[in-house]
Amino acid sequence: MFHRFPISVRLALWYGLTLLLLLSAFAIFCYTGFHLALHRDFDRHLTHEQRELLPFVTVGADGPRFEGLDQLTSVAYQTEGIYGTYVRLLSPEGVVRYRSPNFDANEALPVVLPEREEETSESRTWSGLPARTRYVALHTNENETDSLAGWLELTGFEWSLHQELHRLRLLLILGVLGSVVLALVGGWWMARRTLRPVATMTAAAGLMGAGDLSARLPTDFGTRDELTGLAETFNALLGRLEQSVARERRFTSNAAHELLTPLATLRSEAEVTLRRDREAAAYRAALVRLLEDVDRMTATVQGLLHLARADALTKRAEDRLDFSALVARCVAQAEKEAARKGLGFDAEVAPGVTLIAQAAPLTEVLANLLGNAVKYTAPGGRIGVALSHAGGEALLRVTDTGVGFAPEEADRLFDRFYRSDAAEVQAERGSGLGLAIVKAIVEGYGGAVRAHSDGPGQGATFAVRL
Repeated sequence: MFHRFPISVRLALWYGLTLLLLLSAFAIFCYTGFHLALHRDFDRHLTHEQRELLPFVTVGADGPRFEGLDQLTSVAYQTEGIYGTYVRLLSPEGVVRYRSPNFDANEALPVVLPEREEETSESRTWSGLPARTRYVALHTNENETDSLAGWLELTGFEWSLHQELHRLRLLLILGVLGSVVLALVGGWWMARRTLRPVATMTAAAGLMGAGDLSARLPTDFGTRDELTGLAETFNALLGRLEQSVARERRFTSNAAHELLTPLATLRSEAEVTLRRDREAAAYRAALVRLLEDVDRMTATVQGLLHLARADALTKRAEDRLDFSALVARCVAQAEKEAARKGLGFDAEVAPGVTLIAQAAPLTEVLANLLGNAVKYTAPGGRIGVALSHAGGEALLRVTDTGVGFAPEEADRLFDRFYRSDAAEVQAERGSGLGLAIVKAIVEGYGGAVRAHSDGPGQGATFAVRL
């Protein structure tokens, strides 16, 4: 039933119910303890009267009797009403041998003997009022035999004590109910106040549109608590989503542009070629140009496929790779291309570097980094490759003396389809996806890649940490 109410009401109800149970248990404990304490106090009063009367009790052959009672200084047994003590001497069979004069003003008190021959106290009702009776067994030692000779019975009204109990019970009930009501109201108010940031965040989230990810949840609630952390975490998630959506939009636009340009060239080449009849050599030249455009589109599509696979990389414990051997093989291939272009090549590969990774993705990383170094370094330049390891990490550095880039372009180099200004002047252009693929693969394996250059024409350094 509670699940139908708002959270603030449910919190208040549970708080009130818990407090009701705790206060009720405490009230019952207090009431029971106070009740027993009053009985003990009244028993002490009756015991005092008992000690005063016993010296005047004589047990004879005809049963117990009082002697010299007129010398007793206590007058409680002579007082009538609810404040008096009523005294009787009873035979073992329950026959009244003596009763104090104050009995005459009250109804007859039925004789009820204890089941055992020992001092005991019992509560009872007399004249419509609560009373308590104490029994004292009287014994005689005739013929060297200890036998029951009768009972000394002392009775007093507990009316005043029960009045106190009634008042205490009323106060406890009113106190518990009042406390629970105040707790319900206070708990509801506190819950509403505590959950107010949730309502504010809900309203702010309701105003967010799918097309606008720049909106953020409020985080200034006057205090820093769990809800502030939740709002900041959600805002960070929105920020990452906004960056991801913006990156995908740029990627879609760039991909469309990269594919649209060669398609337009293909169409134009085909239309121009078909306008009139040509020699076989002319058709052959046109087909060669068309194949170049197809190769360019194929490279772009292949780059997109590699990028999609890089985004879905998984790291498995059984994929153990000898990274030193892989780097050595890729360096050997790159050295051949560098030699054909007239480039110097330096390689320092530390042996025994192993990674939890697959060979194919990291081959793609090495091929892109080494390929770019060869492509963007003029004849006569040098390329360097260094592999080292320390602190459980492998560090791969690829350096060149090529075209370089402006320092402020270092982070943007890894964006999809981005080309630096220095690379744009090269006659041999790439798809603009190589470094994006490198970053996706390296970060997919939990690593990081950085680029550095002192400026255009100053060469470049790419550092991969795995």
